[in-house]
Amino acid sequence: MIRINFILFGIFFLALVSCGRKTKEYKNYGPVSVDSLKSIELQDMLLQLEQNPEKVDFTFTAPIEEVCQTAGCWVSVRKEDGELLRVRFKDHFLIPKNTRLGSVAYFHGVAYWDTISVELQKHFAEDAKMNETEIDKINKPKFELSFEADGALVEEIIVPEK
Repeated sequence: MIRINFILFGIFFLALVSCGRKTKEYKNYGPVSVDSLKSIELQDMLLQLEQNPEKVDFTFTAPIEEVCQTAGCWVSVRKEDGELLRVRFKDHFLIPKNTRLGSVAYFHGVAYWDTISVELQKHFAEDAKMNETEIDKINKPKFELSFEADGALVEEIIVPEK
């Protein structure tokens, strides 16, 4: 009897432990399959780019801060200085626009410096569903670091659409 109770307790314990584990599911988007094992942190990418401006191709990871609400054609991630880095998707591939903010993502692609026109900044602001007052404040081009991803591996946490 003690042996059966011990076995039942063991089965119950294993079931309880296995139910408590949450495995993260990821989905790949874009033409390139992203290898998460080759990724570096966003801050490490920025340091490498600063030390060697010739190196432009990277695979990095960061939580998603913003998602294009028009189509899911870009995301933003937050740099250590608090500024956002926009990740555009090569050939306009899309991720679900209702991807949960804070979802972990891995991006493969090219980092580059770009002048963003007033028109394009306003377009991005509209995509992000900013209000008209904020959009009207955009009045000069902006020189910034951008990233064009040819692949994105995104944690599959989807917020139900309203």
